[in-house]
Formats: sequence, structure tokens, C-alpha cells
Amino acid sequence: MTMQTSFFRDPAPVSQLVSAFVLTAAALLAGVFVWPDARESLFHVFNALGGIESTQPFWAGINALADTWLTLGLLLPFVLWRPRLAILLLFAAIVATAVTHSLKPLLDVLRPPGVLEADAFNLIGHSIRSEAFPSGHTVTAFTFAGLLILGLRPRWPWVALLLALASLMGISRMVAGVHWPTDVLAGAIVGLVSVAAAVWLADRWPAARHASWPVPVAVFICAVCALGAPWVDVGYPQGVWANWMVALIGVVALFLGTLRYWPGRLSRSLDRRLGPPGSRGR
Repeated sequence: MTMQTSFFRDPAPVSQLVSAFVLTAAALLAGVFVWPDARESLFHVFNALGGIESTQPFWAGINALADTWLTLGLLLPFVLWRPRLAILLLFAAIVATAVTHSLKPLLDVLRPPGVLEADAFNLIGHSIRSEAFPSGHTVTAFTFAGLLILGLRPRWPWVALLLALASLMGISRMVAGVHWPTDVLAGAIVGLVSVAAAVWLADRWPAARHASWPVPVAVFICAVCALGAPWVDVGYPQGVWANWMVALIGVVALFLGTLRYWPGRLSRSLDRRLGPPGSRGR
């Protein structure tokens, strides 16, 4: 029998696929830590992709999309389409931010630019030397994917696609030369677990999930991030196309959202559902 929560449907295949991904990432993380020189070897395998000059704008844009500002902008149409994601977004953002920014300064792992010689690897965008673990961009990417997976509960092919896209964003951090594979694997785990924690919190805090304030707060934050994206420097000049793409998506989402929620349209929709004034209450 499929378990039901009071807030979200919980079909077994979705939960099992996400759980399997987290467990696989954890096993790989442990393996990379244990295997001698695996961290550097795997880093160079992925970083070599950044040596192809024609592909650098693509990788720069993917890195930019994983920035928290742009990712929040990407969430705007989903929050407008499924307002129940709002409380999940706020909870997940708090959990992910708290975990990530506690571990980074506590562990203070050096990034590739702080360990390797400048001519020993490819660097796309700005150079950062410290606080590598976990990868904040990867946490953001998998929080985004987790919100859509655990919040919307799509069919498993969409789940696999979202996990693949988030993985591409994580890999782009190694291609750009600013993170080790251990940072990326840890970021994937933190992102998905943060969303799972958000679902748990929302399920056990009825007052929060039934409150009216999460939706306007989430929509406002996502709208500001989307519309302000072209003027935000995320450190990847070659990937500025991603900034403008997020802004375009935001403008279209707000336009369609206005058509959907415009007060007159909403009242007419209610009139059609309730019938003529004289027929109500009969």
C-alpha cells in the first residue's frame, strides 16, 4: 500500500529513486575519500572538458544557472503554477543554507585554485581558493531538483531528467575548475536531504503550510531574482546568456500568472462555478 502524507502524495518509485541517488552519492563520496588520489584524478577528468574553448560559454552559463540568485529566478513559474511549493522552498532554503554555511567555514577545504598550479588545470570564470566542501552551487542545483521532484511528484522519467540536470550543474563546477568531486557529491546529498527535511517539516507543521504568507513571500523573492538576473554578476561573463534567459522566463511567468490570477478573471471563474447570484444557496 502506498503511504499518503497529509501534504504530499508519496508514490514509492519517486521516493525510491531519490533515496537510491542519495545512497549512491554517499557511497561514491566515501569511495573517493578512501581511494588514494581519486579526488584529483576525477577532478582532472571532468576539468579537461573546460579546455575546449568553444564549449566554455556553455559551461559558464550552466555554472551561472546554479547560482542561488538565478536558481530562485528559475523557480518563479513553478511557485506561481503550484503555490504549495512556496512553504517547501522557504523551509528547504533555510535548511540548505544553514548546513552549507556551517560546514564550509568549519572544514575550510581548499579548492583546486588553492592547491594546484595555475597552468595545471582549466579555470572558467572567477577564481576561489577556500571553503570548498560542500559545493554551494551543487547544493542549490539539487535543492531545485528536489523541490520539483518531492513537491510535484512527477513520473519517474521526469525525476531522472531533473536529477541528470542537477548532476550536470554539479559537474560544471569541476569543469570550471573551482570544486573537487567530493564537494559536488556532498552538495548533491545536502540539497536533496534539505528538501526531504522541508517536506518533513511542512508535514508536521500544519499552521505553516496553511498560512497565507509563504506564497507572496516566495513569489516576491523569486520575482526579484528573475527580473534582476541580468544585472547580477555571478562571476561568469561568458555565461551572461543564462542571466538573460532567467529574466525572460520570469517575465513570461509573471505575464501568464497575471492572466491566471487577475482579480476580475478570478471572480468570473468563481461566478461560473457557483452559478448566477439568484441560484446560490438553493
